Amino acid sequence: MHDCSVALGSTVAKPDFISERLGLRNGPSIQDWEFEVVDSTDLGVYLKLFDEMSGREDIRFTLADMIIQAFDESGLDLKTNPEWQEFLKTLSREIDIHASQIWYWANWEVQLEDAWDVTPYMRSLCQTHFASET
Repeated sequence: MHDCSVALGSTVAKPDFISERLGLRNGPSIQDWEFEVVDSTDLGVYLKLFDEMSGREDIRFTLADMIIQAFDESGLDLKTNPEWQEFLKTLSREIDIHASQIWYWANWEVQLEDAWDVTPYMRSLCQTHFASET
């Protein structure tokens, strides 16, 4: 069992590297950078960089939020989308890195019909990895 409430805190990447690499806007006035700069049409770019950053947990953590946000906004059929399914497998394999994100996107305070499109999948991951906490 993993403690999903533990975030990476000090290892979470500042957006500087990602914004420079992808040409995204950045600045102190952007409060939730990883959510505000996402464009779902750039999902493939985010996934590619995520793969390239293997071993860079701080960068992958930030990119994971961007990827989840992009999938949520994409309008894709997540149930049948192979990229989404592969990304979920990665989150599951890297549970120690992404536990807090999975818990956040599971959005337990909201009824499923009012939740994000990604929420049912995150709840499923929670049930698999954090059964005693759900």
